[in-house]
Amino acid sequence: MSLEAQYLANKLAKGFVGTNQIESNSRLCMASAGTGYKLSLGADGPPGSYRDFEKADVFFVIGSNTADCHPILFLRMMDRVKAGAKLIVVDPRRTATAEKADLYLQIKPGTDLALLNGLLHLLHENGHTDPDFIAAHTEGWEAMPGFLAEYPPATVAEITGIPEAGIREAASLIGRAGEWMSLWTMGLNQSTHGTWNTNALVNLHLATGAICRSGSGPFSLTGQPNAMGGREMGYMGPGLPGQRSVLVDEERAFVEELWELPPDTLRKDGVGQGAVEMFQKMADGAIKACWIICTNPVASVANRGTVIEGLEAADFVVTQDVFAETETNTYADVVLPGAMWTETEGVLINSERNLTLASPATDPPGEALADWQIIARVACAMGYEKGFSYESAEDVFEEIKRAWNPKTGWDLRGVTYERLRAGSVQWPAAREEGPDRNPIRYVDRDGELSFPRASGRAVFYARPHIPAAEMPDDDFPFVLNTGRLQHQWHTLTKTGKVARLNKLNPGPFVELHPQDARELGIVDGDAVEVASRRGRAVLPAVVTDRVRPGCCFAPFHWNDLFGDCLSINAVTSDAVDPVSFQPELKVCAVGLAKVSSPRRPCPSPSSRLRSSTCTDH
Repeated sequence: MSLEAQYLANKLAKGFVGTNQIESNSRLCMASAGTGYKLSLGADGPPGSYRDFEKADVFFVIGSNTADCHPILFLRMMDRVKAGAKLIVVDPRRTATAEKADLYLQIKPGTDLALLNGLLHLLHENGHTDPDFIAAHTEGWEAMPGFLAEYPPATVAEITGIPEAGIREAASLIGRAGEWMSLWTMGLNQSTHGTWNTNALVNLHLATGAICRSGSGPFSLTGQPNAMGGREMGYMGPGLPGQRSVLVDEERAFVEELWELPPDTLRKDGVGQGAVEMFQKMADGAIKACWIICTNPVASVANRGTVIEGLEAADFVVTQDVFAETETNTYADVVLPGAMWTETEGVLINSERNLTLASPATDPPGEALADWQIIARVACAMGYEKGFSYESAEDVFEEIKRAWNPKTGWDLRGVTYERLRAGSVQWPAAREEGPDRNPIRYVDRDGELSFPRASGRAVFYARPHIPAAEMPDDDFPFVLNTGRLQHQWHTLTKTGKVARLNKLNPGPFVELHPQDARELGIVDGDAVEVASRRGRAVLPAVVTDRVRPGCCFAPFHWNDLFGDCLSINAVTSDAVDPVSFQPELKVCAVGLAKVSSPRRPCPSPSSRLRSSTCTDH
């Protein structure tokens, strides 16, 4: 969705319909990082820029297969590595990124907090912190040394499964680095304690002073186009435009004035607890209707059975997409034809706060319209012409600029469509005559640093290691990790139609460690049933030591449109949703004689079964 569409969806829902039940794809990927940034630094979003890649001496990549999922940034990183920078990679699976690492730490899933605390323990012990920075720009450090005493290297090695020597080497590389960056995505975010993971990672930067300067900083790699812009528009949970919240009285009043609404129009109650809970409310009858725009929740939201149950129970389901055939459209009463970003005009913001204007390369087919136009037309048909009679996307953008926020530094006032037609602009951009690049946040013209909190200081949070919400047991002894492949994208509505990409990544699979495969009598190519407490899939086996013993990996791209029993859904975060990053699974061989005939058939999407949970073994 463009910035303009995200803004209008939120304006219609919160300002005019009067509901705070609005969620977004960011809940599935970036909610934990955004919430963690807000707690630690005072505002959402990375404090640095892609330019930092050219100056970093050490890259600490954790929970991110950057090579496959952010290939352009990976190439920039590798250029710097070739120039002498060191690369540390932390991942349960030996990914393409890990293959290029100077130091690869194969961590037990769900133990990231123990590792991050252990690294800070060693930085403190070895004298590699920056006391002057801590004293001048942070608060909360006084509690940290005592807390960190619980995470000596031997203890951390036992918890994480990483050799003590590897933990010490990582701490030494970070501690001796002149500048260092941390990069992460879903491996930290999609967790019952994803927000804490971000806090603990930011702690490392605050302790070393490696933040808000060129070449250093905590950099969350956004997983979707314009997810950063959507977070700025407040299009999930309690958000309001300009990094505001309905939970704050003065911020509600500001937006009511912006939208020309009477005082106390915006509600501060009824804020949902995330996407999973929203579909549960739908299944329970508390939510009667839904409008799904530019997303495919049947294929991508955790607790898939609940999503389907909710859509079946709803009185009215509207979907809005550029593709007619999606898993979610199966459940729609009305499907509205949206235009692609190549067919319309609108602003997109990437994870380094860079604004780009998408211009149409061709006209939209048939009656398809830009998402912002559809939202505005529906709003007008509901009687809200005064708030939604826009002539162009540019008109919407000009209104968005009025939501600038001096508290957080979010500022687009110096950006215009005319300026963007000449090139992209990175916010904060207060003046049209200002620079196009503004790579470092929170530092003023005089080089003074002030974080967007009342004290002007960032905060250390002592975040203890806690186990995942579900741990392996006798019934479900394996941990399944999910992720992307290099040549496929999300739920395949785009890349699944490209023959060349389907030759490169032709289908789903499940990776098993050779030790586990031997014990289960599984060989390469066997059809393997993967069953959790929430569902099941039947996938061909790939036996490889890329994964740890006791761990499996399956990509999440393939779903109902490509065959039965292929769904491995993405999961959500602790920012609101109590869903574990590691759904513990059991794996059993189906047997060579039954490769194409699993023990029990998988439900067809057209059957609309309420649950696909496997219970027969």
